[in-house]
Amino acid sequence: MRSASNWEARDRAIAAARERFVTGSDCREAAVRPEILFSWLRCRDEYKIDPGRSRAPSADDYCDHSLKNDWVMTELGSVGRSLLEDVEALGGLVAITDGAARILTAWGDRQALRHGEQSNLAPWFAWSERATGTNGMGTALEYPEGILVRRCEHWCEDLQDWSCAGTTVRDPVTGQALAVLDVSSWGKPLPDTILPWLRRAVEGVEAELREQALRNVSDLAEALRRSRHAPGPTFALDAGGGVVAVYPGEAPDGVSCLTITTDCPDLREFVRKGIARARADHSWIGYAECFIPSIGDVVPFTIRPVVKNNRVIGALGTLGESAGEQLSPEARSAESPSGPPQRVVAFQGNRLIILHPQQIIFAEAERNTVWLTTDRGRIRARERGLERLAGQLHDRGFIRVHRHFVVNACRVREIKHGFRGQLSLVMDPRFRRTIPVSRRREAAVRRALELLFPAI
Repeated sequence: MRSASNWEARDRAIAAARERFVTGSDCREAAVRPEILFSWLRCRDEYKIDPGRSRAPSADDYCDHSLKNDWVMTELGSVGRSLLEDVEALGGLVAITDGAARILTAWGDRQALRHGEQSNLAPWFAWSERATGTNGMGTALEYPEGILVRRCEHWCEDLQDWSCAGTTVRDPVTGQALAVLDVSSWGKPLPDTILPWLRRAVEGVEAELREQALRNVSDLAEALRRSRHAPGPTFALDAGGGVVAVYPGEAPDGVSCLTITTDCPDLREFVRKGIARARADHSWIGYAECFIPSIGDVVPFTIRPVVKNNRVIGALGTLGESAGEQLSPEARSAESPSGPPQRVVAFQGNRLIILHPQQIIFAEAERNTVWLTTDRGRIRARERGLERLAGQLHDRGFIRVHRHFVVNACRVREIKHGFRGQLSLVMDPRFRRTIPVSRRREAAVRRALELLFPAI
């Protein structure tokens, strides 16, 4: 355990760093953890949270109702009750939220509950980062292992008498947050052991969710085996859009069936949206036209829901078939650019190569020549000069990180901090290449990567 003087010195350093950061300054203090700094960035630059806010706002709506969510809430209620005696001994409270960090129930020490009510740390109030800034419940949604937010690390000044630790229970198939289990203490620091303790507490709930997911995979494979022969390759898809089984012998040349939806985010998103439609109407059938990188063309893809015990557990998808309702690009993904996918032209020997942007991992300038590191190897771009290519790819998820490099943000695998704090990006591990981030672009790169991947 840290001494009281150590806690106070650390709190003073964090409070001073936060005050400077709130006014627009950069933060390079070692006392501020990277996950807290990223949360502050979201609060200041994306969510525009007033740091003087004293209470959480009311929760006006709720997550989608489902039997799975009901079951998770019931199980977490039992878990929370089992922790109550130990939490009360800490002078704290236990809170359970839905997947959007809206508090559903809270129990604990009477004094902590009274202080919680003054800040709306109570049922029917919203504690997402977007609503209330950096805090244990909302910030836990951004980190797979949960987070401990200590006193002055809270974005809102009036919450800085609290220490909060939260861990998220997620759907093992879709990755969707289902609930948060949180412990909060007013006026007292929580021990460093609190987060591993919470993780152990939810292990049983997560294990049962994984078991149910495995049962669904078996049922989907059986539904595929019993399905009628379709006009094209047919796949069994889980609720997250991942392929779990393939009709034997139906894979076209050049298609990796088990990774087809991983390589095509638009198609995966279409499957998720289609399954959501099918939950309201089990007879729903629909299709979308998606660009498949491994095929190199736009191909129609039809899905039919698989229902068991009155639950949609996944879907059967047929490549090359157009049946049912067509989902427009706007309905498929509001973030996807409209119109046909933009292509990038490159040279390989004496051949002209047409690339989809998502086949490009990064671009590197050697004087006026631009080299593209792609899924097909290293290829010379037709464009001369990196500026023009960077402008062409800017709205496709590419970031200018250095005067010599433009990277595909979706292909960043790790972010490294050098000895003097400089950033570098580890791209697709097959190419074992680390890309430097220039000092003057560092803040913009952090913001861009954080907006795309809030969990980093």
